[in-house]
Amino acid sequence: MSTTNTPGTIAAALHVTMGSHNPAGTPESDPRLGEVDIYRLPATDLTGVRGLIIAAGADQIFLERNRELLTEFVRAGGHIAVMGHAVTDFLPGLGVWRKLAYTGPKDLAISLGEPHPIWEGVDPVDLSVRKGVTGFYARGYADKIPADAIITTRIGRHALPLDYIYPLGAGQVLVHGGNDLTGWENAPNTAARMTPQLIDWLVQR
Repeated sequence: MSTTNTPGTIAAALHVTMGSHNPAGTPESDPRLGEVDIYRLPATDLTGVRGLIIAAGADQIFLERNRELLTEFVRAGGHIAVMGHAVTDFLPGLGVWRKLAYTGPKDLAISLGEPHPIWEGVDPVDLSVRKGVTGFYARGYADKIPADAIITTRIGRHALPLDYIYPLGAGQVLVHGGNDLTGWENAPNTAARMTPQLIDWLVQR
């Protein structure tokens, strides 16, 4: 496992990746966020860890085999941010990701839903268009989400649910059906706010 902290210590939040480095980027500048290979997660002492980011593309079959570990982490007060398309039931309450039928930019436009600190100050236009291209943020929507979930972003002409957060025991789960939110860390606009604000949310109790 590698972290941005002093060797031998574990950060307050961990980015769970495939391999020792995630190409999407683990912020190097924030000492609160470290990194752990997904296959080392069961052997990792999570006592001092408050939040986990499950990277897009993570082995969801392996995650499902460790459903109890993840569930107990959240129920005890932890926060988990799930990136990418959730296709297995590795946490209670996970909705179903659906591919969006789109024909143009308006079908992929992002709009904000209920206010949440992670997206505070973020202009949805900066999520909708990246380097003149739409669809980088997400190309699908969430279905069958928990009744007590809050929908923080929506997608397309019909404002379908995209990002959502729901309580699980004493903790919370965030589900983002697209590329890792940390991939916007160096964006030249308001989208860059998401990475530090996501880490703020992960480490709070």
